Amino acid sequence: MINALLRSHRIWAIVAAIVAAPLLPSCTAAPSDIAVNRITVKSVALSHTVHFAPGSTEIEPSEAESLRVFLRNGVARVNSITLVSGASPIDDARRASVGRVLDTLGLPYIIAPAEPTFAADAVNVAVTGEAAVLPSCPNWAAMGPYNPSNGTTSNLGCATRTNLYLMVADPRDLVSGHALTPADADPSVHAVEAYRTGDQKLNPQAPSLGDQGSTGGSGGGTTAGGGNGQ
Repeated sequence: MINALLRSHRIWAIVAAIVAAPLLPSCTAAPSDIAVNRITVKSVALSHTVHFAPGSTEIEPSEAESLRVFLRNGVARVNSITLVSGASPIDDARRASVGRVLDTLGLPYIIAPAEPTFAADAVNVAVTGEAAVLPSCPNWAAMGPYNPSNGTTSNLGCATRTNLYLMVADPRDLVSGHALTPADADPSVHAVEAYRTGDQKLNPQAPSLGDQGSTGGSGGGTTAGGGNGQ
């Protein structure tokens, strides 16, 4: 009788566990911050005004540097640059002056049709491109200590990505990296190779293998001659 009761209780316990299992919160893997609060890249359209002294057609050094800073920090990847100014001959000369600064930076540009109503002593530089944009942080949209599904918090990764954005020396690196350049060790490797092979193309000061062989041969001949003389 007792065994029958124990068996009955055990069966009911198993049934209750099976029924309650779907209602219990499941354990999931630890959340990843890769997909949330990311530094994103978006298309931007910005403008910068290069000012000129009245009657002057030459860009001031401070204005040229201001333009360089704008192009370096405002847009990570430049897609197009358009120069806009008035319709007078002095405006043409000013556009050319700004264009020379862009040429030194290796940036192509186009000149927009002259605007007769443009009366400022300036050239407007309109730029379209791509820029790295910080996430909207801090992000405490989801609050509360109860998190039975172990879901990702809304502020996850904010501090890390904000710090990265503020510390990077060149914001353009957040959009695209630099092209690979020869490794620093290449000159040293070439010098060692020239020394070992006597390749005068790599190292004009290195004796050729032929010179080394003739020197060694003459030395050997002298030794042999001395031996014969003895």
